[in-house]
Amino acid sequence: MSKQRVLAGVMPVEFYDENMTLICTANALTDEGLQSAVENDEIRGGSANQLIAKYFYNSSLTLNATDTLFSLEYLALKMGATIEMGSDVQKSESLTVAEDGKITVSDTPVAFPFTNKVVGSYRKASDADDAWVTIEFNGKDASVAGLKKGDKVCVKYFFKDASAREFKVPTNMIPSTVYAVAKIPEFSAGGDVSSKSQIGTLQVVIPRFQFDPSAELAVTSSGHATTSLTGSALAMFEGNCDGTSNYAILTETTDGADEFADARAIVVDGSDVDLANGESATLRVLAVYNGITAPKIIDNSKLTFAVIEGGESVATVTNGVVKAVGVGNTTVEVTVAGHDKLIATAHVTVA
Repeated sequence: MSKQRVLAGVMPVEFYDENMTLICTANALTDEGLQSAVENDEIRGGSANQLIAKYFYNSSLTLNATDTLFSLEYLALKMGATIEMGSDVQKSESLTVAEDGKITVSDTPVAFPFTNKVVGSYRKASDADDAWVTIEFNGKDASVAGLKKGDKVCVKYFFKDASAREFKVPTNMIPSTVYAVAKIPEFSAGGDVSSKSQIGTLQVVIPRFQFDPSAELAVTSSGHATTSLTGSALAMFEGNCDGTSNYAILTETTDGADEFADARAIVVDGSDVDLANGESATLRVLAVYNGITAPKIIDNSKLTFAVIEGGESVATVTNGVVKAVGVGNTTVEVTVAGHDKLIATAHVTVA
């Protein structure tokens, strides 16, 4: 498998809750990346205080991403809040006075958030922009002395919008922890970085991703706000006896790749098989790869097993299960379908 590849561009990042329900997807990222870090303590001693070893600690893995789009879910997750339906929303409307001394608005005013004051503001349409006057409501009506039928007025007030969504920003912000899946495109280093030369994907799965609570909504008259989705991976303990844990799983996929394309050999685990007559054993075959890739157990359904000619009187083999049928020695040959050069043998002795 070619190692000549580069990471470039961005792909969506998905966030799931503890039930693996998709909460939201960041589809319009401007940047995306991983950052690992670890501190170390130098262990020195002896002549010239030589460096003997290093002790590593305070490891971390950070996912950095910025979305050019806004999502209320992003902010709620960063601040550890829950979104609720229905909220008090300020409304501005222009209307014509239908009755002397009274303004009647279209929705029922409610108190200003965090207060018990059911009030609003009005001004005549012909007044200056800063000529707002406070009014109190009784239902949808507010009594205003001096207004005449037919006057055009501007009114501001809060009302309950059942379709609006809200969350309260807690003072004790504890960012949410979610399950994150991020992907980064991989391109062939032998061609142009374009969709035509994409050869695979680097997938990052972080089972416990906690958002950074820092957030900034900043807009300008000629620009828009972006949302930082940066956060840290928390340790995932998987019930190992040694208590070890992991931050994430990084998976590289190659489009159209054969799973044995990078295998340099196959071997039978415990290639000498000793059986008593009538006994049976299942062969375990591993693929061996180049570099630092660990050997992998191959499903026997992907292999072909055959007893070397003349040895069927000693043992038979079916789907990797060797059964002793007579005293003697024989050899079982194992091959990978479609890969004639990947061959291994097992020596069978029946006593």
